[in-house]
Amino acid sequence: MLNEKIRLDQYLLQSDLIKDKNQILSTIMSGSVLVNDRPITKAGTLIKITDQVRIRTRIKEYVSRGAYKLLGAFDCFRDLNVQDIVCFDLGASTGGFSQVLLEKGAFHVYAVDVGYGLLAQKIANDKRVTVLDRTHVKDLNLKDMENLTRKIFFSMDLSFISLTQIFPYISNLAKDNPTKDFFGISLIKPQFELPSSALEKGIVRNRVHQLTAIRNVWRTIKKTNARFVFEGLAESPIQGADGNHEFLLKWRMNAK
Repeated sequence: MLNEKIRLDQYLLQSDLIKDKNQILSTIMSGSVLVNDRPITKAGTLIKITDQVRIRTRIKEYVSRGAYKLLGAFDCFRDLNVQDIVCFDLGASTGGFSQVLLEKGAFHVYAVDVGYGLLAQKIANDKRVTVLDRTHVKDLNLKDMENLTRKIFFSMDLSFISLTQIFPYISNLAKDNPTKDFFGISLIKPQFELPSSALEKGIVRNRVHQLTAIRNVWRTIKKTNARFVFEGLAESPIQGADGNHEFLLKWRMNAK
């Protein structure tokens, strides 16, 4: 029994170390959970029930839990690099993705959202950020923007719309800017890619349905423009706020 192992997140769920159980995953990913005085940042890490677990003051606070999704991409795709690159955060909302991009050394971030006034002030006030509220990706014109880098990164955390409706606009931007290399991380959210019959109270629980959504999204993207290249797929380290599983799609489109 002393050698029995348990997932770290399950251990914390059963313990009193973290009072707000909704904060367990973000606390782990922030590096604030120490096991035998070593920080563990993966919720699924197996620990012994005899291990010493403690919580230290959270190292980093993000403006939204969505930040941990993009952090998961950087953790999974070790070659992902936005250092000194202009980035477009599509569906910026409060700015979790934008915050991570800045932290990772982005040259400039365009925070794009169809909403208004959502971006956290500390992100909006950063000189490296341009706020594009009430803006759809179809409204973007890169020729109007200064200091664009040769490589341009797009992050997408969008709701109530299929990614298949977004990538045609990315394709058009590429055609209008043939000397630029595009690459990005896009969240595939099966609940917005499948018919309502595949959902149970708004959630896609069936793994086969989740994989079907992923396959359909990529096939459609590839049909949009054959120059889109699939580079990787990983499950988001945290679920959507509604409990849906989401997936990180890594892609690129090189200049002609």
